[in-house]
Amino acid sequence: MKRRITFLVSPQENEASEDALRLAEDKLEIKGLKAIREDRFTFTFDELPQFVKDVVRQTQELHLRFDNGRNYDEKWKGPFASRLPLGLHILAMPLRESKMTNLCSFILKYADIPCGSIETSFISRGRLKQLYVPNVNVLPNILKPLGNKICGPSKKACKDKVLALSTATSLDLKYDAASQTLDISAIWATSDGNSKDGSWDVQVKPDTSADKVEVGVLTSGGKSPEEEISLRGKLAMVGQDDELKPALVSFPSRHHARQSIYMADFNRPTGLHPKLEVTLALGGNSPAAGCTLNAYFTIPQPFFVDPYQLEDDKLMKSYGINKIKVVEGETDLEAPEWAMSKWGALVLAELDVAEYLSTWEKKRSPMEFTLPLHLRYMPTHPEKHSETATLPWPMVFWACPSEQWNKMSTNPFDRRMLGYDEYFPEETYFYHLTPKLINSTLSRSSLEVPILNSVDSQLIEWGTMGVIVIGFFWVFGTILSSFFGASGKKVEEHQKKE
Repeated sequence: MKRRITFLVSPQENEASEDALRLAEDKLEIKGLKAIREDRFTFTFDELPQFVKDVVRQTQELHLRFDNGRNYDEKWKGPFASRLPLGLHILAMPLRESKMTNLCSFILKYADIPCGSIETSFISRGRLKQLYVPNVNVLPNILKPLGNKICGPSKKACKDKVLALSTATSLDLKYDAASQTLDISAIWATSDGNSKDGSWDVQVKPDTSADKVEVGVLTSGGKSPEEEISLRGKLAMVGQDDELKPALVSFPSRHHARQSIYMADFNRPTGLHPKLEVTLALGGNSPAAGCTLNAYFTIPQPFFVDPYQLEDDKLMKSYGINKIKVVEGETDLEAPEWAMSKWGALVLAELDVAEYLSTWEKKRSPMEFTLPLHLRYMPTHPEKHSETATLPWPMVFWACPSEQWNKMSTNPFDRRMLGYDEYFPEETYFYHLTPKLINSTLSRSSLEVPILNSVDSQLIEWGTMGVIVIGFFWVFGTILSSFFGASGKKVEEHQKKE
């Protein structure tokens, strides 16, 4: 196993002092360091537990990504700029004609997420299959049984390390059949320890003599070409190096942070056809010529979009959307939630930013765009009259043509297969806007959906039946009355004639 730990200190913070970093023979002590932290683990196929081998050997590529929907700020993030809608994202490409049944069994057993089969539970994007779970508590639910399986009943220290991953801001797991390696990357925006200011007080040491642990404490290296990121700081191989070595590196980066923010919420009142309105503070210019502003939505049940409505260019323009690039997943307009087996749909929209940029100098107001949504009928409940439906905020980003795209693979922090980047040419780099959380602790919006109370529904059923029975007897009685009344008149007329 290889392990790489990176502490990324923002230029707004003080650089790490000599007292903050102490390299000993077999460990590195870090004290009072305010930084973003990334832990990256690399395992060869032979190092994996058997049940993990059974899953990955059926895949050509497997990406499991989690984002906690918290810890957003506008500080410099260096190569860690990309985020995803909160929750769990699984993207898998089968090896040859594999049905990836072991992946579905793994999801059902360890994540407790319904998965009948890949075909019925994942949405298909060509050969790529995608599953999305908007539950931010799903990660600890997965890691606890995984820790027991990997570590065994007696290895508490091992279990603690596995469970520590559940506190990460984001977690990536990537397997590639070509390289036969599994990479796990966890990022913490701040320390999850006892420090009130979120600074790090840790000791870094190899678990065994065979393990390799590389540690870097880096900050911005100053100005660099537009598509590149420059970092400087100190590096050390713990257990091998006697001192921290100075470093200065520069590389093209696929993802960059943009000093712009956005917020989202439903228009009120919502009804059964809610609209998610997104407000952006963009400033007056795009990052470069040829860039487009885009929004990537993951839309779980019970929400859905009407693809025919989204094809109405005039309507979309009125909502601030230039065009809908992609709609994938469940778009049945009539089916209730309980009839749907897949998780939902994804939408990629290109925003209409040209007019906003041209008038920004005069107006200097925020930009807004709206995505029209609809709600499916939800199951009845014996104790409730409504259910909470939650929609994650979209990711908003600029997509720009790149001249150095063929060099991006040299980035040691490169991040691909995020769900939206495959819809753009390979020669594209991204500038990400930052969600601004004001009235919420998570990047999502919720609304109450009326549902039928099953107890009330029984009363309604009995009441309806009673009305039908009463109505039947009333109609029947009216018919009999009319029949006998008519017969009586005929008898009277006949008697008069006689």
